[in-house]
Amino acid sequence: MKKYIFFLFVIVILSACNEKPKYEEVEIIGPSMEPTCKDGQILKVDADYYNRNAIERNDIVYFYKDQKDKCYVKRIIGLPNEEIKVMKDKILIDGIQLELPYRLTDNPNVGDYSTGANEYFVIGDNYGNSLDSRMFGAISKEQIIGKLVE
Repeated sequence: MKKYIFFLFVIVILSACNEKPKYEEVEIIGPSMEPTCKDGQILKVDADYYNRNAIERNDIVYFYKDQKDKCYVKRIIGLPNEEIKVMKDKILIDGIQLELPYRLTDNPNVGDYSTGANEYFVIGDNYGNSLDSRMFGAISKEQIIGKLVE
């Protein structure tokens, strides 16, 4: 009986260890996510978050575009199969105005975009000074490394 209790105890401990989120520290480089994230700030990314949860609009994600050694931090604004219209003072998703965390004024990067079945549109919170989906297009779920948690 003691063997079974010990065995059960070991399994419980191992499963508890396996369910801890895997955090990765990342440094914010550049002003594209200001004022949410500052240049030089060190934040944590939960690399397992999207194994347990769905990607949602307004999540701040850590992802790579072309090379895994060059990663970005941006906000998800467009979900799969959506039409995105970025204007000087607002953003429309399928014709409905998006509630943004910061006021959009005199945005120089305007245009019409769309996402495919497994694609997400990302944008920096510093709307006028961000390299994001307006320049390089939508990203796939496979390119998302994790969600910013701190």
